[in-house]
Order: sequence, then structure tokens, then C-alpha cells
Amino acid sequence: MRTVIVGAGSAGLVCAWQLSADPGHEVVLVDAGIDPGPDVPTELRTEILLPPHYYWQYTDEDTGNFLPRGKVLGGSSAVNAAAAVRGHPWCYDSWGSELWSYDACLPAFRALEDDQQFGLEECHGAEGPIAITRCEQSPFDVMFQDAYRRHGHHPVADHNAPGALGFGPFPTNRVGGVRMSTLVSVLPLIRSRANVVLRPDSEVLRVLVSGGAAQGVVLGDAHGQQHIIEADRVILSAGTFGTPEILFHSGIGPVDDLRNADLPVVAHAPQLGTNLSDHVLFQMNVDVTDTSRLPMPGGQGTLLTYELPGNRHPQAQIFAYHAPFFDPTAGPHTAAVTASLVTPESRGHLTLGRGRARVHLNHLSAPLDRARAADIVTTAADIVDDLAAQGRLELPDAPWWRSEDLQEACRAQALSYHHPVGTCRMGHDDAGVVDERLRVKGVDRLMVADASVMPTIPRAHTNLAAMMIGYRAAGFAAE
Repeated sequence: MRTVIVGAGSAGLVCAWQLSADPGHEVVLVDAGIDPGPDVPTELRTEILLPPHYYWQYTDEDTGNFLPRGKVLGGSSAVNAAAAVRGHPWCYDSWGSELWSYDACLPAFRALEDDQQFGLEECHGAEGPIAITRCEQSPFDVMFQDAYRRHGHHPVADHNAPGALGFGPFPTNRVGGVRMSTLVSVLPLIRSRANVVLRPDSEVLRVLVSGGAAQGVVLGDAHGQQHIIEADRVILSAGTFGTPEILFHSGIGPVDDLRNADLPVVAHAPQLGTNLSDHVLFQMNVDVTDTSRLPMPGGQGTLLTYELPGNRHPQAQIFAYHAPFFDPTAGPHTAAVTASLVTPESRGHLTLGRGRARVHLNHLSAPLDRARAADIVTTAADIVDDLAAQGRLELPDAPWWRSEDLQEACRAQALSYHHPVGTCRMGHDDAGVVDERLRVKGVDRLMVADASVMPTIPRAHTNLAAMMIGYRAAGFAAE
């Protein structure tokens, strides 16, 4: 059985690792990004601001903001901040399938992780390839923790324990300063396997479909030539933006849009590219007065999570990090106090055509999101004011978060948390692009395994969830 996996990122590399564990499965792993080789460069291990060739060049059409998606083996896991929060049971139970309940997903989460503090706990694992740890808390973190406590929040040791809410160390898969991406942790496990073929620097133009079934993929090279890789099955793991592009160029999508793009109609998928969901965040830059108490980089300090009033567990995150980590123009003593709505109601979409997909995140388009965003920012601002009153922080003149119209100020300040999901959502109804076993509807022997299949976004960073999907996709494919 020969399987082509398109995309060697968080989900694709994990899927290839699991599927190729059976020598009877031949896996061809194709990615448009480079293979940096077994000796991964320091920048891909430690840095967050990387050269442009490591990224796909997506932007939000409505704001012009850059949307970093990794274009290198390891995908976005090789370029992200390495936060490793997996989400709550109700994140997965809400997907509407017993096959994707939290209890059904937990074995995959456990098999993937090597949790340095809680690996022996019932809900964790200690033998997987993805090391997860919690950094020692700095004096800056302790300062914020004291403020969180004064504002009625409680400590939590493990943000990945089911239902955990409160403040505590940020779980991270950055260990000893090294980003433990799938490039670093998973790819070495399959490089020497005789039944795995790596094809970096190879962009998939479309899936080759004949007789209602996937027969392989068509590659394009730097010289404009096309090449075919035949296969018994194709699994798309090209991400929330890339997978819909490939499906659309393969003739799978809304019929009218396909015809308008002069593409053949292979299968009608009316909801392809819709249901785009992303966490939205708001950044409040302040100066730290005691330069011996500077914050840690993003995803490594203290994380506060709490629920908002309302149904279906609406949730917020607040954290602070050293602003130059993401912004080289920030002052050396600047802290970015960050607030995020991680249960957005707003939905965006992709505009699909002959070229690259155009992304419309549509943050805060839902009135409820605007109200909740203002609530979260107010909470974060009260904590900032608390610490400023103690002389620990210095605020800018006329901080935006004290605007008289805070909802509109939030709309103007909204940023992507870079967790897009949902554009190939799974489901039983017409809104589903794939079924609950990740099979593309209307085309045999074609699957999707990445964050695009998520019906709703987890209340957490999506990297671990994407790995879990890749792990489970390999099981479905093997069946």
C-alpha cells in the first residue's frame, strides 16, 4: 500500500511516523518547504523571527497583517512559539462525534507526549516523541501571579489537566531553549526507514483523481515542469490554508466557484474554505520598571485561563512576555501583556481561485465577540493598573485599552493568535467536507489530516491538537 502524504508539518509528520511503523505501508512524504537536514540549524531550533523563505506568504486580506505558516519540514511547528496547551474535554466533545470525543482523542495525546512533570499522571504520557515541560517561573512571573491572586484567580500546576483553569506555568514544547518541533522530534524517527521517501522542495499542484478515486498527486518544480507521483491513497496535511487550495485545484469545491475558475468539477464540496476560525488577541505594551524582572519569551512564562459568563464554556487567556521576542522594534524593557478570546463566535473564509487562497479572518465580526473581547481587555487592564500602582509597570500615555469605546478599540487592535482551523471541517451534514474518518466526501482514497478538519477551535494552542489528528489519521488509514 503506497500512501502520499502532502505536508510534513505537525499533523503530516506524525501521520507518516505512525503509518510507516508498519513495513507493509510505503509512505511518500511531500512538502514544498526545504529539508534542512539532520543537523537542524540553530535558527529553526531557537528563533522566532526567521527569514522569509521559511514561511508561506499569506496575509489577512482585511487588515494586511502577515500570517506566518511554516514552509519547511516541520511546518508551523518549526517556526512557532512552541506553546503546548491541548484543550479541555469539552473542546473535543463539542465536535459532535463519539469518534472524536475527548476520551477517544486522549490515547493519541498521551502517545505523543513526553511530559517532563506529569508524564506518569493518568491523563498524560511519558514515552512519546514530543517533550513538554514547564519553565521555572521568573521574578516577573511571580509578580504577575501575585496580581492574579489579588484579582480572585487561583493557581493551577498543570494547564493540560482536564478542566484546569487558573494561573500557572505555560506548558511548552520548547525544552532547554530548543523548539521541539516535529522537525526536531519526529522526522529523525523516520529518516532511516526504508519504506519512507522524503520529497522536499516539491509543491503539490493538485490531486490526480480518476474514476472517482485519488490516484496520486501532480507536482510542480522550479522550472515549471509537472511530475506525477502515483499512489493507492493520498492524505492532505497542507494546513488550514493549503489543503483547501489543493482540493479546489483538484476540482473539489463549490461547483460555481470551480466553473468560474475554469476548473473541472470532480466533487461538489459547497462548504470548502468556509468555517475559518482563529483565536484573536490584544496586546498591551508597558515598560517594566525593575530591569531585573524582565518577562520570559512568548509561551514560556505564566498563563492565566478563566471562563466568562455564558453557555458552552467561553474562555479567555491572559499572559505577558518580553515584547522584543516577536517585535524587534520594541524597547528592551517592554512587556507585552496579552489578552485573548479563545472561544470566538466569528467565522472567516478563504476566497479560492486559480492562485493562492486569499484569507479573510473576520475577527470580531460577531457582536458577542466584541463584547467578550472588551471584557477580557478590561480584566487585563485592571491587572496592569494594579502593578502600575505599585510602581512595577509604567503605562504609555493614553493607553488604547482605556478607550471610551473599548469594543471599537478592540476591533482596531485585534491580532491573529495564528491558530487558524476549520476550512475542511468534518461533519455528517452537507457542511462537512470530510467525514468523521477524515475521508473527503465524493472522492475515494483521499483523506485530510490537519487543523482544517476541526469543526470548532479548541480553547488552546492548536499545535498539539493537529499532531493528535495526524496520529489518529494514520490509524484510520491503516484500517
